[in-house]
Amino acid sequence: MVGGLGLLALEGCGNVCGDDGLVWNQADNPACQQVTASEGDSETTTETTTVDPTDTAPTTTMDTPTSTMGMGEMWCKDADGDGFGDPTMCQPDMFPGSVPNADDCADDNADAFPGSAEAESMTACMEDADGDGWGDSDPPEGVEPGTDCADDNANAFPGAAEAESMTACMEDADEDGWGDDMPPEGVDPGTDCNDDNSTIFPGAAKDLPADQCTQDSDGDGSGDSMPDDPDVPPGNDCADDDPATFPGAAPNDSPEACMTDADGDDWGDDMPSVPEAVPGTDCADDNPNAFPGSAENDSESACMEDEDGDGWGDDMPPEGVTPGTDCDDTDAATGPGAAENEVDPNVCQTDADGDGWGDPDPDDDGAVPGTDCDDNDAFTFPGAAPNDDPTACMTDADEDDWGDMMPEPGVTPGTDCTDRDPNVHENCARCNPNEVKCVDKDLHTCNESGTAEDVQTCDHGCDDDGLKCWDPLSVEAGDSICVDLNMPAQLNAVAMGGDGNYAYNWTPADTLSDGMIANPMATPVGPTTYTIDVSDGEGNMASDSVTVYLKNQTLQLDPQICETYDFPDEADAATNWQWNNNTKTLCQTINGKSAALFCGWDLDNATITGTFQVTDDTNDDDWIGFMWGLQDTDHYYLFSWKRVGQDFANCGGNLPAGMQVKVVNVADPMNAPQTCADRLQPADTANSKLLVPVGEFTTTGWTEATEYTFELTHKANGEMTIIVRLKANNNVVAMKTFMDTTYPNGKFGMYTKSQVNACFSNFVASCVP
Repeated sequence: MVGGLGLLALEGCGNVCGDDGLVWNQADNPACQQVTASEGDSETTTETTTVDPTDTAPTTTMDTPTSTMGMGEMWCKDADGDGFGDPTMCQPDMFPGSVPNADDCADDNADAFPGSAEAESMTACMEDADGDGWGDSDPPEGVEPGTDCADDNANAFPGAAEAESMTACMEDADEDGWGDDMPPEGVDPGTDCNDDNSTIFPGAAKDLPADQCTQDSDGDGSGDSMPDDPDVPPGNDCADDDPATFPGAAPNDSPEACMTDADGDDWGDDMPSVPEAVPGTDCADDNPNAFPGSAENDSESACMEDEDGDGWGDDMPPEGVTPGTDCDDTDAATGPGAAENEVDPNVCQTDADGDGWGDPDPDDDGAVPGTDCDDNDAFTFPGAAPNDDPTACMTDADEDDWGDMMPEPGVTPGTDCTDRDPNVHENCARCNPNEVKCVDKDLHTCNESGTAEDVQTCDHGCDDDGLKCWDPLSVEAGDSICVDLNMPAQLNAVAMGGDGNYAYNWTPADTLSDGMIANPMATPVGPTTYTIDVSDGEGNMASDSVTVYLKNQTLQLDPQICETYDFPDEADAATNWQWNNNTKTLCQTINGKSAALFCGWDLDNATITGTFQVTDDTNDDDWIGFMWGLQDTDHYYLFSWKRVGQDFANCGGNLPAGMQVKVVNVADPMNAPQTCADRLQPADTANSKLLVPVGEFTTTGWTEATEYTFELTHKANGEMTIIVRLKANNNVVAMKTFMDTTYPNGKFGMYTKSQVNACFSNFVASCVP
């Protein structure tokens, strides 16, 4: 014996017993009746195996081998096919149906093996018959007990009802986070009065008592006035299938009445489509710029449209909206009285620079031309320099009432020889005629007579030798690089512009030969995005980045390394991501809200491929997908695939089955934050644009326990190609090429929404040729 392992030596059997894998069926072979355990050259012991001719497997009394295998690898029988071997059925040589470990505690039970209950332990040998990640609390003999009180019910496990308890073993069949109040025997009761309806649970309606079991199907916070379950108390929502209709939806009309406010302007629809809704006074409830008093300069009560927010109503509004007097309602600088210094201050004019004088050549044909000779300069207008001429259109930048001697073209010259100094306007210090020189960061040019200088501010510094302003500083890090493992990659930063006195700083620097030079060697251990920051002697800054990929390296999607994110606009429980480093597989066991996992490198002019599936849908039918071009969690591309069409009020209504691609671009996260509809509604929204609808991709939903391969190519020019195939036969399920240049590169990650058991494995990135 060595290390507690019994090594079987089958005397007299030769290949018949020992090498062909049929040793367990050789009970009628006399040569196989004696089994000797060899323990090395220095020590041997003999053990006996008693075999009955009717048995298919011997009963042994030898010591149990372990997965460590002592001095050499042992191969053990895997009768249940779960990848773990029976410690009582092992030999040194591989045979059919064997595996190189002896870790199975119940080799007649495919649901019991080390790590079966991954939510409890990645190593303990437990039984998880229902596949919920939790071990049976009363398993067969020899199997470690877990904490699952109902291992025949995938909806019942510790923390299933996370809104009530993260530890109690409850049943949550509708996945609303609340436990069934009348569960099967042995399961802890919760407080959900209807566990078949995810819109019914305690506190669902925010306008009713928090401990009361209420229904809020549309997620607007108001309880259904006619709930599906007769045991559920009614609320005050007259249309619980419309999130825009509820009591107080239009507080400017009534803080209590059940009205519809589809455009979110706090005014109620004057012709609501919901019969039970009280009519309001909003003449266009699909337009947040149109409501009573919108154009207060025209009328404080009329229902007008004011798109540009200048207080004047559109003179050609949509049907049903009262016309105003604004000749260009897309430009806040154009409107009645915008140019109050003109002859008629009430006509509709454009005053872009806000000096009170109208643009002589307005962009809008309906605007009346004014007399401002430069409507982009607030210091230029008729009468700006009254000491020179009280009516001429001059420039007076220093406001000394004398006009600039060298103004922009189209402006009348004055007599101020230095319009930058209000204390001097004549007898300016002479300069050398036609002299050009740098003064600090400004470029000075003397006129032909030597009486005045034109001063040009150089935003990026002044070139004393070349007598010009420096060009903007920029840097190019080049295209993505692919190298073999343990081979270096040559980085190369090319700086342009600025004063040429460049300083380089690459990050991260720990895998670089020298992070302070333009062209260091990189030896990353995984995909790495390197950022180069360049500065010059004038203090200008520029940056770029390049990603280095390792050829054929499976990406580490470990939540301990990567970043996980649960979108905050949804109130479901936190998502649970789990990474299996042996199989290179990332799975979710808990998911209700939109969630993402992404790592610290960019997909930049590259292709990424991998496998994904929903291993067990547990009667679920929601979204699985991918994000890329991710700048942050408000700016990214999203591919989503839904199994079955569904009316999902919080996410934009009727959401179809199939694949789609959107680009999310949230301009104002504070005042107009991202919503579920921005991500999943099959249409453009305030914060997103639909790039590929399901009709152009596929209307077919995903299938449970089916492996798919996902391939995404994102080129630097904005061209993107997505191919989804069946892994089993490589047949194409859907393929689409499309263009968008919003995000030329960015992080890549996985996305799910309300879909448990979504798994992603063996993803590899490669450079675009």
